[in-house]
Amino acid sequence: MTRRGLGLLEMLIALSLTGVVALLAWSILQTAAFRLRDRSERISMEHSLRVATSATRALLESLGNDSTAGSDLVLAVPDAFIARAVRGSGVLCLASADSLQARTGPDWWSGLRAPSAGRDSLMVGTVAGAERWAVAVLDATPRSGRCPDGTPALILPARLGPADLAAIGVGSPVRIFEPIELRVYASSGAEWLGLRSMSSGGSIQPLAGPFSSTGVTFSYYSRAGTVVTVAGAVARAGLVIGGLTERAGGVGIARVIPARSDSSIGAVLLRNVP
Repeated sequence: MTRRGLGLLEMLIALSLTGVVALLAWSILQTAAFRLRDRSERISMEHSLRVATSATRALLESLGNDSTAGSDLVLAVPDAFIARAVRGSGVLCLASADSLQARTGPDWWSGLRAPSAGRDSLMVGTVAGAERWAVAVLDATPRSGRCPDGTPALILPARLGPADLAAIGVGSPVRIFEPIELRVYASSGAEWLGLRSMSSGGSIQPLAGPFSSTGVTFSYYSRAGTVVTVAGAVARAGLVIGGLTERAGGVGIARVIPARSDSSIGAVLLRNVP
């Protein structure tokens, strides 16, 4: 047994080996971090594409055109559209000059939220004469009530003209709607898709993103397949979304990885377009 300590050469060898092991460990950890960030970013991009596509399709698929109420699509431009979005629907059990009563049983009424005065309006279908829809403003907060047969009802304060009341009655379908804007906007060097209610005001709220520099593009076509710019003439709406990962704006090791991209393409047919 010797009491001699480590020599300079032995220390250098030990430090060299320690450095090699540390470098290998760092390389392994860095590669794992790259792959984890890559997978996370790609999942996030795919989720943004799904959300943007699903939300756009959900808004467009319920849109139509009525000879009296007009087109549900109010504005149609390449980076946005404004449409009457349905927030609730049911069937009337009574109609009077100052209110409508809709059945509220589980088999009669469905809605995303409670109707709101100042934000929502009504569309009521006729049951007499030519089929059409009458539009009315929701004048006050709805309240609970009873139908003439005693079943639960939702009383919707709204005023309709004599001609509309003559064609509306028991069994008339009623829809609660609000004008919604779906728009592409720029933020943090990328394109985003946002929503806002036109009747309640407020700023655009982010829905999905980020997207590539080409962002989200809407295109509109007539029944004959020609490009149109008038909202009431749109029979088919096309959608192109360019997805993008957020890596280009990351920090540390995330910054050196190039951003990835993907895309989603689709089209939706509107109803009752002349």
